[in-house]
Amino acid sequence: MENSIKDSYNKICKKWSEFRKNTSINQCIVDFANNLSPNSRVLDIGCGTGYPIALYLSKQGFQVTGIDISEEMIKQAQKLNLHNATFLVEDILNFKTDKKYDAIIAFDSIWHIRYDKQECIYQIISSLLTSGGLFLFTHGKNDGEIISTMWKESFYHSALDLEKVRESHSLIEASASQLKPSNLS
Repeated sequence: MENSIKDSYNKICKKWSEFRKNTSINQCIVDFANNLSPNSRVLDIGCGTGYPIALYLSKQGFQVTGIDISEEMIKQAQKLNLHNATFLVEDILNFKTDKKYDAIIAFDSIWHIRYDKQECIYQIISSLLTSGGLFLFTHGKNDGEIISTMWKESFYHSALDLEKVRESHSLIEASASQLKPSNLS
């Protein structure tokens, strides 16, 4: 499953990059950043090309580490040449570091992880966060698995029930907001 996600994102990288360059930063990310201390260390899981999230966080002065399973996406992110950002080809399920992060953001990424690995992803994220660290993520609408299509490429999605995630991982605040779909075809 991981290879098909990686392959699909590698194939659409150019289109994805152009699309994301023209995407404005979501207000919830601005609010998230406003709750961080200067020079906070932020992990961006599934950073893609770095647009717009890693770029925005870097410009706010945060120390950003962006990871993505797609080599092509990371190549594009590295071209941003941000002095306070590092971009690595990594699978979050195998990511090893001695660092702890003040904040972790995972937009449009966790839902690509296999359903049977969904529970452990939150344990991994918890182990990477400092005490009191912030975690902002997008989550699938329903518990289960689906396949979607974007630019004629197939993408696997899965999610656990959000209420179960909140309860079992002691998330202090969980709020849902509807992000507008981006009719990518």
